[in-house]
Formats: sequence, C-alpha cells, structure tokens
Amino acid sequence: MNFSNLWQRVKKNTSILCKGGLPGLAVTGCVVITRLTGGMQTLEWMAFDTFWRSHPLEPADTRVVIVGINEEDIRAVGDYPIPDKDLAKLLKKLQSYKPRVIGLDIFRDLSKNKELSQVLANSPNLIGIEQLLGDTLKLKIKPPPQLPTERVGFADMIFDADGKLRRVILSTREEKSKKIRYSLSLLLAKHYLEAEGIKFEHGKRVTSPISFGNTQLPRFRSNTGAYVKALSGGYQMLLAFRNNPQPFSIVTLSDILNSQVKPELFRDNIVIIGMTAVSVKDYSMTSAVKDTLFNKSLTTDVADQYKLIYGVEIHAHATSQIISSVLDNRIPVYAFSDELEHIWILAWGAWGIALGLLLQSPWKTLLSIVASSFALTGICYGMLNWSCWVPFVPSLLALIGAGLTTSFFDSNSKALLEERSLTLKRTYDKVHNGPLQTLAAILRSDEPSEELRKKLQELNHELRAVFEFMNQSLIFGDESYLQTPLPELLYQVYEHTLGRDLPGFTTIVSYIPPDFSPLEDCPLTVEQKQSLCIFLQEALCNVGKHAAKATCLDVFCRKDKAKYSLFVIDNGVNLEMVNLYQEGRGSVQAKELARLLKGKFSRRQNHPSGTVCELTWSINTLNKWMRWR
Repeated sequence: MNFSNLWQRVKKNTSILCKGGLPGLAVTGCVVITRLTGGMQTLEWMAFDTFWRSHPLEPADTRVVIVGINEEDIRAVGDYPIPDKDLAKLLKKLQSYKPRVIGLDIFRDLSKNKELSQVLANSPNLIGIEQLLGDTLKLKIKPPPQLPTERVGFADMIFDADGKLRRVILSTREEKSKKIRYSLSLLLAKHYLEAEGIKFEHGKRVTSPISFGNTQLPRFRSNTGAYVKALSGGYQMLLAFRNNPQPFSIVTLSDILNSQVKPELFRDNIVIIGMTAVSVKDYSMTSAVKDTLFNKSLTTDVADQYKLIYGVEIHAHATSQIISSVLDNRIPVYAFSDELEHIWILAWGAWGIALGLLLQSPWKTLLSIVASSFALTGICYGMLNWSCWVPFVPSLLALIGAGLTTSFFDSNSKALLEERSLTLKRTYDKVHNGPLQTLAAILRSDEPSEELRKKLQELNHELRAVFEFMNQSLIFGDESYLQTPLPELLYQVYEHTLGRDLPGFTTIVSYIPPDFSPLEDCPLTVEQKQSLCIFLQEALCNVGKHAAKATCLDVFCRKDKAKYSLFVIDNGVNLEMVNLYQEGRGSVQAKELARLLKGKFSRRQNHPSGTVCELTWSINTLNKWMRWR
C-alpha cells in the first residue's frame, strides 16, 4: 500500500469537506445571527411551552392549598367584591385550622370594617398584597392599611412580548423609599421555610442572590434561554409550572364557611386565598400548563383557544417552586451560557453539513436529517425534563438548513467533477487513438534512426504522462502547492527539468547549486506558486533548447528591502536572442506572472555571452495584496 498516496487522498477529502461545507456553514451562521437579533424568540417560546406542557407528571404539592372564590361563592354572599364581614369570617375560620401562613390575594386598600381590621392586624401569619409596579399612580393599588410593610407582598406579573406568562418577579425596589420589596409568593415561602429552620438571605441590592440555606434561586437575565435583551429588572425567575391534573388542593369559600373541609388539609400548610371566578378577570395567559382551574371550567375547544390561568394559581405555582427547590431538591429551570448556546447550535449545523457531505444518496441524506431532527427533539425535551433549557428551534433550523444546502451544493460539485473527469478521459482517448497510435506505428517500423527512436519514445512517455498528471490534479487538487514550502517546490522543478534530455544541458560542466532560501517567507497563493514553478521550468527549458555550447548554469534568488528576485543565467550562445522582440508562449506566461505579482520580467544578454532571465516583484505590494485577498 502506498501510504503517501493514501495520505494525499485523506488530505484531499478533508479539503473537499471544508469547501463543500461552506454553504451549510453560511446557513448556520445566518441562523445564529437571526437568533441574536431576537428573530426566533416567539418560536422558541412556543417550543418551550410545548415541551413543558408535556413534562412528565409530578406529584401534587400537599403543602399548598388554594381557597378559590368562584361564581357560586359570589352568588352565595350576594355581592362582589366579597363583603368585608364574609372575608373576616373566612380568615377566622382558616386561622382555627392553624395553617403556617396565609396569603390573601385580594386587594383591600379601602377596608373600614372593624372586624376585618382586627383580623388583619392580629394575624402575624397573614400576608396581603399590593400593586407596586407601574408608571402612574392609577396603575398602583395600596395594601390593606392594617398590615405592616413586612407582611405585604406585591402581586405584579411580568409578561413576554406574546402576552404570555413564563417568569415571575420576586423582588424589586420601591420607587420612592428605595426599599427592597418582595412578592407574595416569596414571602409565603419565606414564612414557611423559616418554620423549618431555613434562613432567608438577600443582600442590600435587588440583584443580590436570593437564597434559602444552601439553595440559591436562579436569577433570570436579559439573555436567559431564548430571550434577547428582555427586561430583567428586579430579581426574576423562570416559572416552572408543576405538571399535575390537580397540583394543589382546592376548596371554595362556601366549603369553609359551611365547615365542609377537613382541618388537617390546612394545618401547618400554606393557604392562598384568591378569585377563581371568570367574571372577575383575575387571570393571565400561558401555554406552559394545560391543567388550570380556568380551563377546567370551560369546554375543551375554548380552553385550548384561551389557555388562561388564575392569578391565585400563579402564586401557588411560584410558592411551590421555591419551597420544592429548597426542601425537595427540585431543580429550577436554567439555561446554557450564551457561548455554550452558540456552540450547541453550531454543533447541530456541523452535523447537518456532515450528513450532506458524507451521504451520497439524496434520499439517505433526507432520511438521516429527519432522523436527526427527531433525535434533537428528544434530546431537547429530555434536557428540559431535567430543567435545562437548550436552544431547540435554531438548532433544528441549522441542522435541516445546513444539511439540505450542503447536500444540494455538494451534488452539483460532484456532478461538475464527474463532467470534468469524463472530458479528460475523452480527450485522452482522442490523443491515444490519434497521435499516440501514429507514434507507435513509427516506432514499430525500421525507418527511424536509433537517436530519433529514442526521442520518439520519450515523446510517447511524455504524452501519456499528461493524462496521469491531469488525473492526479483532479484527485489531489492543489494540496502539494499548499503544503510544500516554496523553496522545496522550486528545487523539485529544478531537479526534474535538468533530468530531461535537452541538447543545451549536455555541454554544461558547471552547475552552481541553486539557492531558493530567500523565498522561504515569501507569501504566495497556490496559483502564484504554480505560476512561479512554471516560470522556472520554462526558463530552464529555454537554456536546454536554445543555449548552444553553454558550459555554466546559475539559478538563484535574492531578497532585499524592497523586492524579491529570481534569476536563471547561462553563458551559451542563445539563438533566440537574434530577435529579442519575438515573444514565445514562455515569455507571455512570464509577463502575465509579473503582472500578477505587481513586478517585472526581463530577458537580456549576459556579457560576454549567454542570457539572463530575471523576474522581480515588490515585497510591500505583495504583502498588501495578500492581506486584502
């Protein structure tokens, strides 16, 4: 086995893979750029909601109980808002069941009922709400005046651009007093966990880490997950809804007032009181959870259309998420860093490129991309089940787009290569069946002399070598010129050319060893290297063909501050110098190379005899051209 040829094929295939993957890489780059500009936020949110809605079932959280005041309760008390006396009666009844903490998710900023005021003031485990955020006073609602600030949590919600709820705000700074205020769900979790001996910690800044014992709540940032430059003021957290047909125990106002509940349901638990009546409109839109009290009250078609959830349920989910993270090691939703997300997307794009290049059949490529898409979907879904949110939509687009684009362009490239190969074979067939057969016939006859026969045999071998050279060029391309240093390439050309049987070489007795080392750091492209090798070969062949009675040949390079130079000098009688203005193909090629290198070519007499062939080019011009290329 020829390991040299094998290695050349491996390098050539690697080069083909790199070049063939450029279209797919461009598609992947467009996907990343589109994502960076926020063009895929909505699609990624939809994917996140779909995956989370299909999250494996979780056990219900028995530590959280919802007291929902529904339409039947409003009809039973005969008024809305719920009268203060009925609300006071409800709170007294609940306190008799000895819950650990009660959250009142009902605004009561104007209450003057004495009985309710006493209950609010004398209930240290009761937390009320206020509307804290907003640009104007009209958007803000004050808390019950009987409650101190430390027993008031804000009930504000924060929504994404599509109007849906996926995150909650846990703390913020009050505009006037600059004091840090906490949400209802965080205060409920704080009171519950303090009874467990778990200390709440938060720094003096809103953005300081919030932690309970050894558990730190992950903070939402403006570029978390699919988000791009989202508003991340205060301390926000992605909301991980508990997936269960009934995640929390639910009772109504009438159930409690009529003593139709078991006291054990509330004892030492978190109780949240809120509205679950459609007419009150205390609900938000979400697609990340399917089993909500609102949806259960509607027909299936209507529920699927609106996908709404009551505010009291949101507070219950947020509170449960916090205490579950602390007590049950339930992992909060987190996302990769921006750098890892980009690597993730690029990796799937690279996999699509590999499928497009390595699989020969379009159908195999398509089926492989489909199978990989299912695998990607399963991986992203599985990782989200472990609370890790990785990019799905951009990865899928990169995989499909890069794979199909690469397959399309690679098919065209292969078809073009096959067409060129076929043209080459047909050309060789013409040469083989024409000139080569004529040469063979002459060689078989007795007419040519021994010297002419030798020349014809050499010509025969050279013509046949043309096909092999062109075929190797199709297989290996320009790899040898790309990998081999320029001095070594020129020395190979020098040795090969002087080995040819040309009359001018037979009289030379002094071959001055060539020196190509000054070109060691000359920055040339593959095309320029090829042209320079052809120039040297042509100059040496001119000596071999036209330098009569030459006894000395000198080939060397020079480098000074401004330019590179390559010289081929002999001392023979050059028959072509009789007419200096007659240009052959070699001279035309040399002048084209000089123009390419922004240099000069000259061929002049070498006194007292011989010829000087010189090519010069500027160092500064070449370096500038290479930088722009």
